[in-house]
Amino acid sequence: MSAETPAPNRPDDAGDHDDRSHDDRAVARAGMTIGVLSVVAKLTAFVREAAIAAVYGRGPEVDAFFLALAVPVFLLALIAGSFQIALVPAYLARRRAAGEAAADSLFAAAFGRMLLVVAAGSLVMAAAAPAYLPWLAPALAPDTLALTADLLWIMTLFVVVGAAAVAWGGVLNARRRFALPAIAPAFTPLVMAVLLLLARDSLGVAALAWGAVLGTAIEATLVGGALRRLGGRLSPAAGAPDLAPLLRRWGPILLANLLLYGAGVLDQMMAAMLGPGSASAIGYGAKLVLAGLHVATLAIGVAILPAYSDQAASGDLAALRRRLRRHVAAVAALSVPAVAAAAVLAEPVVRLLYQRGAFGADDTALVSDVLVAYAVQLPPYAAAVVLVRAAAVLGLGRALAGAAAANLVLTVALNAGFMAVWGVVGIALATAPAFLATALILYVAVMRAPATRTAG
Repeated sequence: MSAETPAPNRPDDAGDHDDRSHDDRAVARAGMTIGVLSVVAKLTAFVREAAIAAVYGRGPEVDAFFLALAVPVFLLALIAGSFQIALVPAYLARRRAAGEAAADSLFAAAFGRMLLVVAAGSLVMAAAAPAYLPWLAPALAPDTLALTADLLWIMTLFVVVGAAAVAWGGVLNARRRFALPAIAPAFTPLVMAVLLLLARDSLGVAALAWGAVLGTAIEATLVGGALRRLGGRLSPAAGAPDLAPLLRRWGPILLANLLLYGAGVLDQMMAAMLGPGSASAIGYGAKLVLAGLHVATLAIGVAILPAYSDQAASGDLAALRRRLRRHVAAVAALSVPAVAAAAVLAEPVVRLLYQRGAFGADDTALVSDVLVAYAVQLPPYAAAVVLVRAAAVLGLGRALAGAAAANLVLTVALNAGFMAVWGVVGIALATAPAFLATALILYVAVMRAPATRTAG
């Protein structure tokens, strides 16, 4: 039934309302599970950051590492993250139409193509590094850029292995198995910290890159093993069932992930223009805020995607919009106290986590200011995460692409203006208005989407 067609009065209307309420409660429970486990996973990232701060402070080695980490993490989020968002509604639609075996065949064929794209992208990322790194970070010394380029070759393995873990986690999420994909990433920062402390004399900062590869391999083993126990497929397939519904979503969502992740890479690169230590300040301050962003938005984003897919498939677009408004209001409201807490707790938290060894009091003051400035983006960023999922389910490719383009343009323009006044803190502060504008673009697009659009 179309969302524009009035539904007749039926004696079970109240039961439908109860079902929707129950579904919202199920989404909330799933979000809580993901959120709690993601907190645990993110706490291990603080262990890694504390180890880096104690050993290197804000030295050139840390600039090289954060730059070398930002590029592959962005590539992984851009390609594999967008694939996961596109996969869930397509997987569920194929399972409804033809059964679980057909859905697994769809995944295997699409998974193979995604791995090819990731492998090609990671090789280009490493091979082209000598050409683009001086342009992206002109203030860094030549030996720092050379070290970054060396680290990027190691990180190609991290991207490919991580892409497999993300894809397998997407199938688990589609099957309403949320816990393991949420907690498995805890291993990567722990392994990085341990390997840095054990092998820093022999490997130097490269110990962090090799730790990322090893930790991600452990994560992939755990997630893949869980999917195999459920009877799912792990290996890619050469045969191609009808991939058109999935591919139609993947491209626009890939552009939308530029909205959610491209700003962070731009911040890192533009901070490097301000001189040595600036990229490190962004790296330390952003990590603390992004940990909270990841926990809150991953929790709701992963939990709502299957529910939105099912509701869009039923054709009840009006109900989906009502649910979306509730979710956007909830995540934005819950983010406001987090901004206030960041303003109060930033300096003591940074001092507790980082101020030791080569990381001094002046470093604490600067990173604290960066953290507070980044925290202001929490409400619009959280709303954007929810809106991207809704737009993906509804197939609003043009809106996603337009929002991504607007975000990138605003990020560059606002970064340039704000950093001229406030330096590296201005770069962090510019994220809030950029995400507010793009969240509004997506909200208008979803509210105006034609009633004939579904998740099919």
